[in-house]
Amino acid sequence: MNYPALSAWGVYSVWRRHAKVYQRTWLVNCLPPVSEPIIYLVAFGYGLTPLVGNVPYGGQEVAYLTFIAPAMIAVGILFQSFFEGSYSSFIRLNFQRTWQALLTAPLSFAEVFLGDWLWAATKGMIAGGLTGIVAVIWGLYAASDLLLALPLMFLGSLLFGAMGLLTAGIVRQIDQVNVPIFLIIIPMFTLCGTYFPRSTLPPFLRGIAGILPFASLVDLLRFPLEIPSLWWLNLLWLLGLTALFATLAVRTIYPKLVG
Repeated sequence: MNYPALSAWGVYSVWRRHAKVYQRTWLVNCLPPVSEPIIYLVAFGYGLTPLVGNVPYGGQEVAYLTFIAPAMIAVGILFQSFFEGSYSSFIRLNFQRTWQALLTAPLSFAEVFLGDWLWAATKGMIAGGLTGIVAVIWGLYAASDLLLALPLMFLGSLLFGAMGLLTAGIVRQIDQVNVPIFLIIIPMFTLCGTYFPRSTLPPFLRGIAGILPFASLVDLLRFPLEIPSLWWLNLLWLLGLTALFATLAVRTIYPKLVG
């Protein structure tokens, strides 16, 4: 099949299609998952702050709520972008056959892929942004810092969206999406400094948690507390993994559509 060249309008058309579908059911699809990191912030903030008090981070004592606020932004990004890229894209690819229908229009595979990927990243930005706004209102994250964090949030959304798309391309049954969730996503969520400094982990676990991409995102989003000494290395790590997972996702999904 001959496809037109990649165009911004084609990518936007795919993205807009997903956004229009989302608008029809936004209350059901948005509020429950987006509320999750906000509930974590409130529950752990009020529940554990009286017990924990301050935590050591960056050579200083930091209030526990201030410590977990950037991580809750990252949690929203992680879950929303990954689940949209995995579950939703798998359904669109294998059950609804939305990808196949879009390819009958004057759209190329690259445009459909990028539109789907950017939509997964958009879902991550919605969740992370709303959590960030709550943190700003609460006085846990400055509004100026949230604006500066937007590029980092978008990069994280692209990364975990690409991981989700790779999952959608690999698995054969929808239940198999649970495998990377329990083997990769949950360990990242729990071990990468979300609720406690990674320095408290045993050396072996600390080393594993440190190389997981979620750890780099959390560290970078905590720049108001401390700018990582190797921030550029964390940034390059996230950029490299994003390119790697996106490439692998293309190579797993493309054969399903042309085979």
